[in-house]
Amino acid sequence: APAMGPSLAALLRPEVRLPLSGSLAKPGRVAQAKKDDRPEPVHFVFQFKRGEEIRYGRDKFIVPQDNRFIASYDPVNTALASSRDFDSYCLEHISAFSGAMISGFHLLPLQNYEEILPEKINQLRSWKKRNPNLFIHLELGSFQSPQIMSHLMHLVSEVPIDSLGMNEDELDAAAGLFNLSIKANLPASWQERVLAAELLQDKTGIFRVSVHTRDYILSVIRDGHFPAQDEILALQSGVDSAASLAACGSMRAAPSEEFNEKGLAAAADLRRLGATSQGTGAALQSGGRILSLVPARQVSQPKITVGLGDTATASIFFCELEAIRRNAALS
Repeated sequence: APAMGPSLAALLRPEVRLPLSGSLAKPGRVAQAKKDDRPEPVHFVFQFKRGEEIRYGRDKFIVPQDNRFIASYDPVNTALASSRDFDSYCLEHISAFSGAMISGFHLLPLQNYEEILPEKINQLRSWKKRNPNLFIHLELGSFQSPQIMSHLMHLVSEVPIDSLGMNEDELDAAAGLFNLSIKANLPASWQERVLAAELLQDKTGIFRVSVHTRDYILSVIRDGHFPAQDEILALQSGVDSAASLAACGSMRAAPSEEFNEKGLAAAADLRRLGATSQGTGAALQSGGRILSLVPARQVSQPKITVGLGDTATASIFFCELEAIRRNAALS
């Protein structure tokens, strides 16, 4: 973590550990050891509420839906730099890891992404070579240019990436790169998003593709690592964690009891197609694939709006690793 400064270290939970000199250390100790004169990364989050009016000169803009814009000064992470401590620790201990969740490729600048991407892809390849059972999830993001996303997506098939995650906008962008766009005008239906995810899965050969939206989380997986009920439980964990963080500022708080109406309707539609029910979610097994969908919880007055998709993804990933370990022990 070359960008680990005192401010970031203070935000991390006490249980978090980072590689330092061949062992794992608390964030504060890492920040102190790597102290330098570089300014810490800064991220400005501009939140917009539906219906808000923004004036620019004589022009007036009305926000169509809740959204945000993030502006960053972060030269270290945009270069995907990693410390020697991190690289060496991972390579030495990767055989003991169950999984790796990868993100940040969307931060790459247009100027030198072609130099940086192969280096990082080779790093993932080296991990997978040492530990073929390592479950790797790659989370997309809002890329600065379609060229960068296109370059990454074509490299993905060269590394045994197991899982690919994104939001609905990123699904649209990724599908468009492969000429898989189902509908030009938003919002797309859940059926169209499922079809785009399945086509993306076929194009990349990835075991799992997941999409988190404001209304629901869905995933398409191939028969293999874990059964449908484990995937539904994982998605539900993601929904609950994101809702708890949004409502109370902590994932440990009880989630909201209210569910998104569009998400509930999508799950009901899936059940009418023959899907089995589990809680508020539904799973349909067909043609060697398992389609799972869980409605999002509704939070009317959120305390936190940034990082909810990432929170859901991390919770889902942890539950899936537990399921993989559990099923491996039974086989």
